[in-house]
Parts: sequence; C-alpha cells; structure tokens
Amino acid sequence: MIDLTIRTREDLEQAIQKYGILPYFRNSVPGFSIEEHVAPEVWFGGEEGVWEWKGPVIQNAGCAYGKYLAGRAVFISREWFPDFANWRRDGYDFDARFDDELASFRDKTLFDLLDAKAPILSGDLKKAGNYSKTGNTGFDTILNRLQSQCYVLTSDFVYKRDKQGKPYGWGVAQYSTPEKFMGGDFTAKVYKRKPEASYQRILEHIQNMFPECPRKTIERLLNQGVGQERGGEIKHWLIPSNPKYYDVVTAFRENEIIDWKQGNDNIREGDIVFLYVGVPYSAILYRCEVLETDIPYVGRSEHVTLKKLMKIRRLDVYPPDKLTLKELNKYDVVTVRGPRSAPIQLVEDIAADRLK
Repeated sequence: MIDLTIRTREDLEQAIQKYGILPYFRNSVPGFSIEEHVAPEVWFGGEEGVWEWKGPVIQNAGCAYGKYLAGRAVFISREWFPDFANWRRDGYDFDARFDDELASFRDKTLFDLLDAKAPILSGDLKKAGNYSKTGNTGFDTILNRLQSQCYVLTSDFVYKRDKQGKPYGWGVAQYSTPEKFMGGDFTAKVYKRKPEASYQRILEHIQNMFPECPRKTIERLLNQGVGQERGGEIKHWLIPSNPKYYDVVTAFRENEIIDWKQGNDNIREGDIVFLYVGVPYSAILYRCEVLETDIPYVGRSEHVTLKKLMKIRRLDVYPPDKLTLKELNKYDVVTVRGPRSAPIQLVEDIAADRLK
C-alpha cells in the first residue's frame, strides 16, 4: 500500500523512485495515484504545486512521463520503464515494428521526425511535420499511440515567461524518445526479458503494493485501451484461403465459428484475422476474431499439412468488389501466400470505412 503525503517536489520525486509506477489521477485501483496522496494546497491550491513540478521532476529524476495507463498520465521510474516499454512494444524497436507491418507510414513519419529533432516542443513538432487544418492530420492520435507503445515520452514542460521572468500559463510538452532521454540505462535493459515476463513483473509489483486489490482489477487497468489480458496489443493478420482446397464461403454461410489452420505461432486469442479468399474472389471477404489457438491436430492432404488449429468467429463480411487485391496493392500487399501482419494503415482505413 502506498503510504505517503506529497507536500513538496522532493516528496513526489521520492515517491516515484520508491513505487516505480505512479499514475497522476484516481483510477480503478484505490490508492494508486498522486491525486489520492497529495496535500490539497499543492494540488489545486494558491501556490506552486504538482502541476508546475512535472517538468523539474522529469528532469531531476530522469523518469518517464506520458499517457501510459488508460490514456492518462503516469510517472514511471528509470528502473521500471524498460520493462514497461518492453511489454508495450511487444519486444519490437520501432524500425522492426514498421518492417513487420505493425506500424503505419503515418506513424513512421511522425516518429522519424520526432526522433531526428528530439527533444522538441509539441508546437514545433507540429510545424515541422505540417500538421494543420490544411496539412497533415492525426497528430494527437498518432502521438498518443506512440506514447502508449512507449516509443515516445514527455521529457519536460516548458513555460512562457512574463517580463519579470516568471513562468505563467500551462507548460508546453517537450517530447523525446526513451533511447535519447534515458540513454544506456534504457537501451541496455529494454529487451532483456521476453515481453510476457516484463508484463508479469509489472503485474506482480503492483499486486505487492496493493495485496487487497483483485488481480483482475489491476490487469484491466494495465491493459485498458491496449489489447487483451495477455499483456500486449491486439494484432491484425492477413491470412489466405484457397477455394480449391476448402469452401470457406459455404462454411461461414452455415456457421459463425469455424476451425482454421493456425499457421503462425504468434497468433493469439483476441487477435483479428482478415481472411483473403483466392480466385475467383481474390479479395478479403471476412473479418474474424481468434477465439482459441494451439488446438492440437494432425492431418495431411495432397495440398495441406495441419499441425494445429485455431478457432475463429466471423465478425464482418465484405462484398467481393470492396477489398480486392488491386485495392490491397495500395498498401504494398501484392500477394497473400501465408499468414502475415495486416498493414496498420489498411486496418485503420477499413475501420474508418475509407475504402470504396
């Protein structure tokens, strides 16, 4: 249990070092926030308080600060942030995530720009990337996603100053990458463990602080907004189906749930599968949810060898002329011969119904 009262900036810095992960606001875990342990006079009082301390605390403690839990602000110490980032990144550095088609071109464009200019104020980053009503869009959405994935952190807050040199107004966020802000303390540790091991370490750490809190409550807080309870994001897959070998159209006409060849050990429960059906369709016809994986099965035919199955549920059916191979070419998908990650931009455009 967190046992402290925050009255000074030093109190806040010590609390971050002691507890490692410290959300700013009240949440579903009682007692797990700065808000519940701060003296009223330094929360929204008439004197300088926690709102003005954010920048100095980040700089002095060298900790991470960003929207890491349920889209809300959290301080994470240098000791704990490598594990947190390893889990949220699912073991990927950003270039590997992009190469594996788990990040969109828009995400890469903003990340590369930020990485090249870090540390950089939010307004300057917007200008550099031409994010405006008449230019590029989605700045806040992309930046929040990069923060949630722990590729970006807030490295300071910069205030405007009056003629007497006194700060006023709200601080402007300055952004950086963990690699540049924390240096070797971060890069030497971030991929030291498997992502699942980092997640379990974080979960046990919070559980030890709040032994009376149900484990599921902590799990829901950690995973809110980022995916399934496995400790990672939902992944989207593009998987082929050959009508010569299996009539999936009839199968899904008769059943909502079917068994399917798994084909990739990284597919997990909760993932989304876009089923690409070959000639005569040559298009994505179904969006499915993975209900169960690693179902043992031994089977062999002239064309297919089965070692294990997964159970998938039909969620959406698309017209054959909507998500054609020609349309997929726009997302650098020229063929679908085996299970592969679905391009993030394609996933986003399907969700927003931006395709014809």
